Order: sequence, then C-alpha cells, then structure tokens
Amino acid sequence: MGDIIECTRFLTRADDLVPLPSELHQIPRIPLISVAYRMGNLLDIIGEKTTEQNLIDTITKTVDEWRQQGVIADIIDFTSYPKLDAFPPYYIFFFELGDDQQYETLQSTVDKLVDQYLRQFNFVYDRARDATYIAPAKCNFVRNGTFSTFIHEKLLTVHASPIQVKPHRLLKTEQHIQYFHANCLGQ
Repeated sequence: MGDIIECTRFLTRADDLVPLPSELHQIPRIPLISVAYRMGNLLDIIGEKTTEQNLIDTITKTVDEWRQQGVIADIIDFTSYPKLDAFPPYYIFFFELGDDQQYETLQSTVDKLVDQYLRQFNFVYDRARDATYIAPAKCNFVRNGTFSTFIHEKLLTVHASPIQVKPHRLLKTEQHIQYFHANCLGQ
C-alpha cells in the first residue's frame, strides 16, 4: 500500500483492547502501530525528511497567521517538489487559493511564513537551513481549478476513478512540474 508504519508500543494487559490469557507466558507480543508517512511522499534534499504532516502543519499555521493579520484566505490544495538543480537546493510549493484575487496580497509574506513554520515543525530542516545546505522555500499560487484539472487530465486513467486518485503532495515528473509552473498566477 505504500504506508510506512511505526510500532508505537506492544499490547499489554492494561490495554483492554482484546481479552488476553491470564498466564503471562501465553501473551503474544502484539505490536500497536501508527502510520508514519506514505512511501515516496517525503520532501528530502539532504536527509531532512519533511513529511506530509509537516507540510499540513506548516500550511495550517501560515493560514492562521494570515487570519491574525486580517486576511481571510483558504488554501484549497497544495503540492511541492525539491529544486535540486539550484545551489543551495530548496523546496518549491504550489498553492491553490479559494480566491485568485488574494494572491497579490499574500505573495509578499508566503515564502517567509512557510519557511519559518517548516523550520518549526522539522528540526532537521531547521539545522540544514542554519548551515545553508538548503535555501529558503519558494511558494507559488496557481489558478483556481489547477488541481482538479491536474487530476482529470494528468492522473486519471481508464482504470481509476476520481475517488481512487490521491493528492500528489510531491511532484515527481518534469511534465507535472511544468504543468504547475504553467498555471502560476502573475505570469
């Protein structure tokens, strides 16, 4: 399935999840797990392993910051990729807003806020930024409908329905990267 799991602990008698034998030597070691991330969905330039959850936390805090500044904006969807052919390399993000008109207001703060919160939520990324192994993230806003068109034109096949297609949080092909660059606002 592509999910990377983490064993958080082993089932104990105190868990009350399943009836366990009364004899200690008969109790099997049953791992309790959680999903850590999806394979292939990590932004990773030098081993910092930025997860999808790091990105979601970053976006949530960025939107909260905008709201504190009096700007009501919603990010409908996002994707990203590592820009490896630059020195130092950096992350590029594409955000689709609920209202295309707001991008001009938000463009001046989005790079700084996203980088600030990425540093907060991923200490290895923070250290890499301090050491200048990674440059600050760059963010772009794309036209409304970019993500739905991407799913229907680029990802759907005759063998998959729209319900089966998961959001692409990490762009992996040059064709997909160019599609998002071509749909950036302000170009």
